[in-house]
Amino acid sequence: MAEQWYERLVRLQAAKGWSNRETAMHYIALSPFHEETQLDSVLAMFKRYRRGEIANPSPETQQAIAAMFDLPVADFFAQRPLANQNVPDRLSPTEFTDLVAALRMPKVGEAHLAQAEAEVERLCTAYSAQDARSLTIEVDDWLKELASLVHEGRVSLAGHERVIHLTGWLSLLRACLMWDQGDEQATHQARVAAEGFAADLGDNVMAAWTWEIRAWMALTQGDMPNVIAAADAGIRCAPNASVAAQLHAQKAKAYARMKDSHKTEVALDRVREVLDGNDLPSNVRNHFNVDPTKASFYAMDAYRTLHGRERMADAMADTVIATSTRPDGTVISPMRLAEAQLTKAVLAARDGSPVTALELAEAALNHERRSQPSLLLVASEVAHELEYRSPADGAEFRNHLRELSGPAT
Repeated sequence: MAEQWYERLVRLQAAKGWSNRETAMHYIALSPFHEETQLDSVLAMFKRYRRGEIANPSPETQQAIAAMFDLPVADFFAQRPLANQNVPDRLSPTEFTDLVAALRMPKVGEAHLAQAEAEVERLCTAYSAQDARSLTIEVDDWLKELASLVHEGRVSLAGHERVIHLTGWLSLLRACLMWDQGDEQATHQARVAAEGFAADLGDNVMAAWTWEIRAWMALTQGDMPNVIAAADAGIRCAPNASVAAQLHAQKAKAYARMKDSHKTEVALDRVREVLDGNDLPSNVRNHFNVDPTKASFYAMDAYRTLHGRERMADAMADTVIATSTRPDGTVISPMRLAEAQLTKAVLAARDGSPVTALELAEAALNHERRSQPSLLLVASEVAHELEYRSPADGAEFRNHLRELSGPAT
């Protein structure tokens, strides 16, 4: 059964180390309808919340409770859980053959362009779980089909713009996939192509995503100043779009690694503000729709990196694990799950439990769908903690990571 909001309230309050009185004071500071003179009534209200006696608080109360933990409302009070939405169905072999044949007709009709758009939506949604190599092949096939429509003049002017738009998103998706596989040159080529399409279309959101990929690459390469510079450039492109939340999150991760806790908290708060200011996307699993539950994922990384925030990192990791799997145990987001397991491994190593740390880390490394640079970034933190507290275990795990980081094939 999915965790209820009030159960999460209890868990995160414990992770913060707040007493009931402190929790009530934090709530009053953020609520537009309460003040300090009402502390006793707020305390009584929170006792009812913690017992689960109020199923659905008012929107203003939800906003204040979520903000207490720097999370957007749609993360804390999930409106459409990630696990409840499936990847759109793949075209059957016959349907795919018919669509390709239609796209090769002298003129391409509206229905076939709409079907092509649905396929691009499916590919962007499949990103989180499908094997990167097989998905790359599908993306490349569609890039070729779309290119042929333009080169052979088989679409109208309006259709041409739609095809360029789809090609831009597929180029972004290809850049992500190639970086997952550790191919820097191919990532750069796809990202530059997407930059060109964004410029041609005047699409500021697409342009912001090209900067997000730059920030992500810089983060996994250990270049924190460039993470911040790239993120700021992307935010200037689309400051209010949901992609800005992911750009602020990259800044939070960079500041955490620079040991600047204040700027980390500010960046995480901007993540919350941006996501609270956007409607929930129709497809929360499309990689380029920022799902509000990613706020917990971002915070997990930042808190893990800032020493002294281990309890919050652990609490956020529990949330990520819960939202990355279905109740039957089916994994829907293996890359998020792997980073949550690695977070728990880092915390276990710091806590003097190397056996538990190694078990969690090995489980994280065994997922077939992986983003190699991101995985190695966090796994290296596990190795570092083990080397400090259990040198033999640390050396063995570091050797495993060296094998994993061999040339991409």
